[in-house]
Amino acid sequence: MIRVLVGSVMVIIIMLLVPSVEKALFFLPLIFALSVSLVNTDKFKINKVLGVILSVVQSYLVFLGLGIVLYFFDELIQNITNGDSSELEGVALITTGGYLAALLLFYFYSYLFKEIKFKFSFWVISICNILVVIVMFVFSKNEYLQFGVEKFPAYLISWCIFMSLAYGLSLNKELFDKKISSLKDN
Repeated sequence: MIRVLVGSVMVIIIMLLVPSVEKALFFLPLIFALSVSLVNTDKFKINKVLGVILSVVQSYLVFLGLGIVLYFFDELIQNITNGDSSELEGVALITTGGYLAALLLFYFYSYLFKEIKFKFSFWVISICNILVVIVMFVFSKNEYLQFGVEKFPAYLISWCIFMSLAYGLSLNKELFDKKISSLKDN
């Protein structure tokens, strides 16, 4: 079960070691990809080194794509509402974007990793995305999702932590099942 948590712990430790959050934002896709792929190198369908490299490339492409799409959707919302968009629209935009990024990245990872249970993974990713939103609501007074607000990096970091946990659970479902069955037996 430790293997499931190692990715999230790696993200937390690396974020604590980085001197500024702004510098860390550029490296978040790298940190996330490494936290998932290095822990699960034995799960790759292909060569381990190539798998880690492809994992990093896919992570950057999804993060970049998400950033571009969210920028244009934010502009669209601003144009439709004549600049009078509410915080709720920002919350919905970023939360949906983060969820879609997690699902898209997992879809790409399904080509790299073997033995993925999609139904279980979908539920784990969904629950972890809800946890990201709950944590951000509790700790940042609802303004975390507005573009240009200093709270947005905290959302991205939380997303990386919880999604690395979700991917760790998804890729190591057999360990999770063993732990659950041992708890039931006791």
